[in-house]
Amino acid sequence: MNDSVVLEPDEKAAKAEVKVPSKAWLSLIAVALGMMVVQLDGTVVSIANPAIATGLHASLDGIGWVTTAYLLVLAGLLIPAGTVADKIGHKKAFLIGIGGFSLASLACGLAGSIEVLIGGRVLQAVFGALLGPAGLAVLRAAFPPEKLAMAFGWFGSVSAVALAGGPVLGGVLVEYASWPWVFFINLPFGVVAVLVGLTVIPNSAERSAHRLDLPGAVTLTCAMVSAIWGVTRAQAEGWGSVSTLGFIALGVVLLAAFVVIERRTANPMVPLGLFRNRTFTVGCLLMLVTMFAFFAILFYLTFFLQGVQGKSAIMAAVAMLPLTAVFTFASPVAGWVTGKLGVRGTLMTGAVFTVASLALLLRLEPESGFMTLAPALVLAGIGVGFMMVPAIQAIVGSAPVDKAGVASGVQQSTQQLGSTLGIAVFGSLLSSVVGSRFATAVREALGGGPVADRIANDEQLRKSVELGFPPAAQQGLPAETASAVTRAAHDTFVGGMHTVFLVAAAVAVVAGLLSLLVRAPEASA
Repeated sequence: MNDSVVLEPDEKAAKAEVKVPSKAWLSLIAVALGMMVVQLDGTVVSIANPAIATGLHASLDGIGWVTTAYLLVLAGLLIPAGTVADKIGHKKAFLIGIGGFSLASLACGLAGSIEVLIGGRVLQAVFGALLGPAGLAVLRAAFPPEKLAMAFGWFGSVSAVALAGGPVLGGVLVEYASWPWVFFINLPFGVVAVLVGLTVIPNSAERSAHRLDLPGAVTLTCAMVSAIWGVTRAQAEGWGSVSTLGFIALGVVLLAAFVVIERRTANPMVPLGLFRNRTFTVGCLLMLVTMFAFFAILFYLTFFLQGVQGKSAIMAAVAMLPLTAVFTFASPVAGWVTGKLGVRGTLMTGAVFTVASLALLLRLEPESGFMTLAPALVLAGIGVGFMMVPAIQAIVGSAPVDKAGVASGVQQSTQQLGSTLGIAVFGSLLSSVVGSRFATAVREALGGGPVADRIANDEQLRKSVELGFPPAAQQGLPAETASAVTRAAHDTFVGGMHTVFLVAAAVAVVAGLLSLLVRAPEASA
């Protein structure tokens, strides 16, 4: 299918003169407020987990399920929820999503036990899954196709604001209020989003009249949950474990069954014809590899700052501001650049910036200061913004308006899968590097002997190195060896982090090559 369009000069002039209706901008504000609720929640809650565990007397496994249950349900329901949004109308789906998420947040804040909190998080995920695809579908319908990239750019800046402000806000709420307030804070945003959305978002002009493909929805949800659970467990149990391989294999089998179901049903949940559009398919791959590379930077620099350099959560968030703040501005700029360079040109520019940022991050050492880190983070903020926005445009902008919900669900599912894979794969890579280097580094630092052997073979200590060997891990070391072992641990972690960045740079190069396959999206209206 040839989805490129050649415009004559008069047509180009007409395209440049397209105006954005005022209600489209108001719809963008409503969607941005709604999505900020969900995205703030993820970053704020991660900071509050230790306080939640103490307040509810939860075990490590219990507090882990506060995040895991949310991510699994969210990932499993994103695509079915997009189909539901297409069926009931994007405005109604958005309002139900934000209203339900806000009420579920209230239930989380009032939880008196870890079990009730996990149940509240599951409810949050159910409504969050509906909110995300419906929000992007609202923008797809509200903005002219020529201005869609700009809308997605401003939408992307909301993610960056949540990313930048979430950890700081979470730290302040936990320190000066209490952990329930990390959930209560969602309520005012949710109320404003509902009120604005009721007023300004137009009702969907086009809705899917077909019955919901229930067998397809159940099969796909189970496939996503199984695959992501397997990938998530890989870091703890290893990629070769029966559990990891079993869940991933089950996910693949269920995905194959889903494809068979969709081919045979008259009204498929995910029209497989969407993937015949090369730009749509490549856009999905680009979203996956973009988030894969991005989490190599975001996730492991957090451990570097808090573990190796001993910064508090708030100060680590401040140190990451060159990335998150630049990403805030790079996203809307990427929308404008996409209008000038096209989707392909913007993606390639973003890939170049991302590779350059990862190359600079290879200079990091345990004692590196802000001026070493900041230039790399600035480049990363530009690079990720310039890759993410046109990737969203390639996916959602290539779909017909009445399929915008399911296209948005596919986009957010690939984004979720990319981030999950990034954490799991790079976690395993870092663990392998630490496992192969730490014992040798300790023996060299201490000059060998029984003490060096005992420390080198300490499994718990090695696990702490994978987290950057924070100050808490150093407290149990004998005073005469603490300095040397800490230096060896930090050097080992940084070496592993460099390996992660090298692989991430290779992935970013692949993303740049994939962008050559993208054409200007041409969707059916």
